[in-house]
Amino acid sequence: MPDRAGFLLAEDQALKAKFSGIQLVDDRDTTRDVQVFFRYPEGETEKKYPFITLEMLDINHARARQHSEQNIYNFRGTAPTGQPDDHYATDDAKSFTYWPDTTTDVSTLVANGAASLPFVSALEHVPVDLLYQVTTFTRSALHDRALQSHILTKVAPFRRGYLAVGIDDSQRHMDLVDWRSADMVDEEAGFKKRIFRKVYTLSITAEIPASNLAGIGQVTAQAEIAVKDKITADVLS
Repeated sequence: MPDRAGFLLAEDQALKAKFSGIQLVDDRDTTRDVQVFFRYPEGETEKKYPFITLEMLDINHARARQHSEQNIYNFRGTAPTGQPDDHYATDDAKSFTYWPDTTTDVSTLVANGAASLPFVSALEHVPVDLLYQVTTFTRSALHDRALQSHILTKVAPFRRGYLAVGIDDSQRHMDLVDWRSADMVDEEAGFKKRIFRKVYTLSITAEIPASNLAGIGQVTAQAEIAVKDKITADVLS
């Protein structure tokens, strides 16, 4: 499946991929795949324990990561006529190479009416934190414990958690904010069966473009124009 482009769409796809592919073994040594949904499965044909649901809770402006408002730049790699390429670079603090949730190389994007200009510029991206809720559902206490162990050690550890977003090749911080046990009885089974449930809250870093791209080029220097003061011609003797 190709990487999905767009704010929230790219993060959703990456998070689902992060929790997909988990397998559990029950007391009969039978391997079961853990399915992942973006909603609670409705039909009996979809609902097959164990499974995981993903849900977005909130989007917060990460003010602690927001710098003062400034322009950021990217050099396309073609210097203006008569100028050597090595005079132009994007290796300082104001340079950027990717466009969030869109591409790994911002120079491939078309700026506003300036596709051939050597530089592109934009306002600094707005940092945000995405809050997700991940819930696991199992019928077996063994599956519940094994799934909890796998998530806390392999998928969303308390430290050094990350989320790889393929479309822009970025590694986002993914912090486990909280987890809690929320076991319940199955209403559809006449309240006679227990559902083991764990709820995890994750915070994922992201950025939103604050402006469109603009092209920047070199202004052609104009010849100096000499202006003679008329008064100098009327010097008194």
